[in-house]
Amino acid sequence: MAPPNVIIFGTTGAGKSSIVNLLAGDDVAETSSTPDGCTFKSNAFPVSIDGVMFNFHDTAGLEEEGKTVTINKQQAIVQLYKLLRSLSDGVSLLIFCVRGPRITWNSCRRVPILLAITGLEDEDDMDAWWEKHQTSFTTNLIYPNSVACITATKGKKRRDGSHKNDVEYAESQEKMKKAIQYLYRREPWKVERAEWFKTIVETAMKSGKGGAEEVKTNKTVLGSATNELIERKLMEREEAEELARKLTDPSVEDGGDGETSAETS
Repeated sequence: MAPPNVIIFGTTGAGKSSIVNLLAGDDVAETSSTPDGCTFKSNAFPVSIDGVMFNFHDTAGLEEEGKTVTINKQQAIVQLYKLLRSLSDGVSLLIFCVRGPRITWNSCRRVPILLAITGLEDEDDMDAWWEKHQTSFTTNLIYPNSVACITATKGKKRRDGSHKNDVEYAESQEKMKKAIQYLYRREPWKVERAEWFKTIVETAMKSGKGGAEEVKTNKTVLGSATNELIERKLMEREEAEELARKLTDPSVEDGGDGETSAETS
């Protein structure tokens, strides 16, 4: 059986690559502390968790904040579609990585979604953070299957070779591994690429605060990215038209099996 595919997505700087390193127990994915980020294409990282080999796919952020916003976002969309196009074995888990309660979410119940909240290393009790802020998420229609409040950084290195966040980091590693083992689909979900594309692009792009102007920009970027995919023969024009219909028509919520998408709890 092929290793289960896990897609990690979210905004730039949320800690997607750091989560890969956390799970691998080594710096296998490049990380960056700059607003521009460093992941501009999807990368696969094989990681074993208690004897089960997973393929974790680190994706480019769809909400770039650097000076090259349009170019980066378009590149990210193209790379995301190329990834989804390559996953013929299906997907077993989505990990949505965020740094705080500011996301609008439309979830798909067919594949479990783990919400990983990073940047909590300075909290006295990382799990207590979720109890305090859960209402902020549910108000924005965020209903993940599970939540992991973690730190994905070891923090400043001390003179003795240890790190400031060693205890919290180890706790976070164990927390993420247990959540993944519990949640991932043993039988991967296989669905039309357009549906995956719609789910991830909509979730990530709606996380911004730019209002109507940002929505307009996102549509322009998505249109340019779709045209590029067609020109590069990575997407059929008929599929592009179907994708456009799903992205612009709120009533189109079919997940590929005739059912209607709904929030999970």
